[in-house]
Amino acid sequence: MPEWSQGNPHPEKGSIKSPRVASDFRTVTKCRPPQTPQTSDLRLVQHLFEVCTRTWSPRSRLRLDPQKTHNYLATSSIPASAPSVPWATHLADKQGRFRLLAFDFDSSRHGPDVATTDADRLCSVLDQLGVPHLRTTSGPSGGQHVWLRFAQQGAAADPVRQLAHALRQHYPSLDPSALNNPATGAVRPPGSPHRHGGRSLPHLRGLALDDALARMTVGAPPDVVQWLLARHPHAHQPEHKHRRAVRIIEDPAGPRLDRPRRHLTARTQSLLATDPPPGSDRSALAHSILLGMATAGQTFSDVQAVLASAPGLIRLREDRDRGRDDTARQWRRAVETAAQFAPVVLDKHESIDDELIQIEAAVTADLARWARPGGASDERILHALIVLARSARTRTLDIDVRRLSEAAGIDASTVSRRLRVLAAEGWVTRTRPGVGTRSATWKLNLPSSAATQGEPAPGSTPGLSSTLLAHHTHDVWLNYSGLGAVAARIHWVVQRFWKTISSAHGRKSLTTLVSELTGYTTKTVAKTLRTLHKWRLLPPLPTSSIENRMNDVASTLGVRGATARKAYRHLVDRELHRWWLEELEWRTRRGKKRGVPATTPNNLTLPIEASARMRYGRFPTTSRGGADYRSARAIIVELLTEAISPQAA
Repeated sequence: MPEWSQGNPHPEKGSIKSPRVASDFRTVTKCRPPQTPQTSDLRLVQHLFEVCTRTWSPRSRLRLDPQKTHNYLATSSIPASAPSVPWATHLADKQGRFRLLAFDFDSSRHGPDVATTDADRLCSVLDQLGVPHLRTTSGPSGGQHVWLRFAQQGAAADPVRQLAHALRQHYPSLDPSALNNPATGAVRPPGSPHRHGGRSLPHLRGLALDDALARMTVGAPPDVVQWLLARHPHAHQPEHKHRRAVRIIEDPAGPRLDRPRRHLTARTQSLLATDPPPGSDRSALAHSILLGMATAGQTFSDVQAVLASAPGLIRLREDRDRGRDDTARQWRRAVETAAQFAPVVLDKHESIDDELIQIEAAVTADLARWARPGGASDERILHALIVLARSARTRTLDIDVRRLSEAAGIDASTVSRRLRVLAAEGWVTRTRPGVGTRSATWKLNLPSSAATQGEPAPGSTPGLSSTLLAHHTHDVWLNYSGLGAVAARIHWVVQRFWKTISSAHGRKSLTTLVSELTGYTTKTVAKTLRTLHKWRLLPPLPTSSIENRMNDVASTLGVRGATARKAYRHLVDRELHRWWLEELEWRTRRGKKRGVPATTPNNLTLPIEASARMRYGRFPTTSRGGADYRSARAIIVELLTEAISPQAA
């Protein structure tokens, strides 16, 4: 492994202690002794700013977070010295071509250990490919950033978006949002402060850092996107066809989108109600607000109603007071933009949407139904199938039990057993068994009239499945965590229906109310509520605070990252199964058999459609000629997933 390999983070001398940088670097360097640690820190920050921001940035402006709220609405032309507040640089130029790639391994969901392991694996692949890159620790929470700079004209947006989709299947902690959005995607570059303290700092120091930055001056060829795709076999991202821009309706209230009017998102409401921070681009802020209102199907009359008092629209208000009322033109501009770039709408409301709404309503009509033994798993499996069906736009799905277990957050063996129960009850039908590497085919059945009788559960709305799964599949609810699936259901009900429960709390006890909603006995509910109270997981904490608390509890219980590790094991199992089946097919083939290349890391540069035997070589055997699964698994772990960190190697 080369000496400049960027593996596990480790303490370095002269690392930055203060999150603030003086606005005038030259003044600071004149006033302090030349060799003090603080001066060395400032020199490092300024050096990183000159190279990684001023030189690398594909645009002339930065995005700033002056209030340290993780909201980079303010913009500024690139200054001469590093700002004292967090800043982010765009990854793509104004033409939408990526000049930089920033792989952001976030620690908030699975913890810093998973983020570090994922970054280790990707850096190992980049090292083997000889691709210049720079790795940083993004801040005090242990997140990791891996930077890659392109040569020539950069990379097109579609291949980068496909790469983000592929890598997300291999690295659970990867946040692909910036790679999916060439227009506004931005990431804090090396040297930028973190809002909670510290900075984004490279793993390398001294001559090793200078060497890495020098190699990145030349940049990597755009072909590296295809190289990485070949190294990471993946399921192709589903493409939705027959899409168009949303139609614009002209009526007396002004232009608006042809869609039902709905409430503004929390972000748009916040922008409306908040004074623009000092130094922010107030015109861009007003456009963001108008764009949010247009996307929500609101009209020009709605804009005029809030224009007089909304702090976020101060720029439009000032222009109007000066006699240059530009509100109508800006509104039309926002509507036209929203028609093209609002969340994509299908040409028409298809029958599959109505069918899945019916199935979801049947699943949520009586929550007490799932209080039976194994019911919590049944509920999760059905919600997972609904989410997958919405993505695939069909009720008939080819899916194996391991992938379904990952989506539902339960064991694969449990999925296999409970699918048979759900099939016996008529919820699903297996239309074709699995054969070889091909998954079984399951069909979600439409509910009978009896299944949808009665009032739906409080707060049940179309699209509930994805929200419920995000909650239920959190590591804190793993059965061996001490909480489990029953606690997840009770916590979900208490958190989601807290207002309903609180209003009726005077007539009935909390335990009785939750028992009626969930179907569990009062004894089970009382015991679970005591456990949840012990871990401080109950409302009236805000939803965001509860989510952070769930992360903390999972870390305390030692289960954080367990779901990601299970997904990694499943990936290896699938490759092992595919390899062995191809080996059997090769052994039983008639005629002359051709050999395969030796098993080396270069095998992974083959196209992703290449067979497992071409990728890994001949299946290893024991001294007696039997299949050596242990050695085969070790080969897959080393060559396909690169689980060994660069430094360990």
